[in-house]
Amino acid sequence: AAYALGGNENNIEPAIKYFANLAKEGRVSAASPNIQNLEKGEVEVGLIWDFNGLSYRDSIDKERFEVLIPSDGSLISGYTTIINKWAKNPNAAKLTREYIFSDDGQINLAKGNARPIRKINLPEDIKKRMIPDEQYKNARAIENHEAWDKTSKNLGRVWQEEVLVNRK
Repeated sequence: AAYALGGNENNIEPAIKYFANLAKEGRVSAASPNIQNLEKGEVEVGLIWDFNGLSYRDSIDKERFEVLIPSDGSLISGYTTIINKWAKNPNAAKLTREYIFSDDGQINLAKGNARPIRKINLPEDIKKRMIPDEQYKNARAIENHEAWDKTSKNLGRVWQEEVLVNRK
């Protein structure tokens, strides 16, 4: 939301003001956008990771929910893999990671609605379930990680003090 409204990872004030206004209008819920609250109808709009949105939609009712990537302020992020240096079988862990990055591994992750990080040809049945590539064209990665680390440390407090306090 900060990006969409002219801010960035160092300046989230435009987004905080936006959500504070939504809260004043009674349009910010304290309910978590998890599958249970979506299914009960307690959450009308939720901001969640794309793969969770697709999984929730498919689990509840494909016709009831629309999952999309906001075109004006979305972030992309990858996951990381780690191998514990004290792992009992570190070579097995290395082989698992190699599988994850292989074509078969990427297809397997896509079956769970995770967007492949490599350019691969997905089977049509999986591709049809995914969000279309063009919806990601304006999504961006965080550019200044140091600024985001600093901002994110205060985000919970700022959210409570400037947004949630205005909820009706």
